[in-house]
Amino acid sequence: MNEKNNIRNIIVGASGTVGSNIIKALSEKNIPSVAVIRNKKQSFSNDVTIRYADLLGQDQVIDAFKGGSTAFLITPESFTASDILNDTKKIIQNYRTAILKNNIQRIVCLSCVGAHVDGHTGNILMSRELENSFDDMDIEKIIIRPSYYYKNWIGYINSVRQSGILLSFFEENQKIAMNSPVDLAKFISEILASPILGKGTKIYEFIGPKSYSARDIADCFEKFLKKEVSVLSIPRENWKETLLSIGFSENVAVNLSEMTEALADGIAVPENPEKTIVLKTNFETYFQSELNFL
Repeated sequence: MNEKNNIRNIIVGASGTVGSNIIKALSEKNIPSVAVIRNKKQSFSNDVTIRYADLLGQDQVIDAFKGGSTAFLITPESFTASDILNDTKKIIQNYRTAILKNNIQRIVCLSCVGAHVDGHTGNILMSRELENSFDDMDIEKIIIRPSYYYKNWIGYINSVRQSGILLSFFEENQKIAMNSPVDLAKFISEILASPILGKGTKIYEFIGPKSYSARDIADCFEKFLKKEVSVLSIPRENWKETLLSIGFSENVAVNLSEMTEALADGIAVPENPEKTIVLKTNFETYFQSELNFL
């Protein structure tokens, strides 16, 4: 695909849950973008420039950021990393180099609620690292802190269809703040479509219209799958072993367990709840839209 003229927005992780929806939202606004991905099988609409990059490869990241004024940044996702936080630090250093070499004027960092906490929060520490690694740069910095994604439940659809059991790392009736990644992407696309305002940092935190328990999610599965669904909560002491049994590395399993614990214990919550933005889509609406694509 030929490079497009007047490229502004560099979207890292464009094949992911949020990134792909950002690309879609920008295309709907007729705003060109660069999709930075690893998988060459991924396809996009004709108005999107595709660049391939391993985020651990500095030269690849530098090349991927060429021609941009704004970069949307993510932390890595890996099932098998031996040290996911160290990988994050290496990737962030590559971001920094690419930003400086390409004169990027604005970054939008996909973080998560709880990133303000300096403690045993597992994978959330990757978001904390991302947030705090550009403070010395004289650019505009936008921090995006969503809550738990509805999307995390969609992967259970086939198993629930077969077994009638919804597995959960949370207690059956514990309410957790959640939000739609599609709504989030639309919000981010508005930022990316707007003029660069200058310097400084702005933080946005998000929740959905209501919190949900695993039981609430199971009730939604029942409604749309038309079968009875029970919840099987995995005890904390079994979280790590469960993750290891499905292919996660030791390091990733430990970090995911610590992150889940931070969510379950109410540690990973918005820093400024009075300023939290409420995204409008409820889980039922999101779930039904996802079923239409399955």
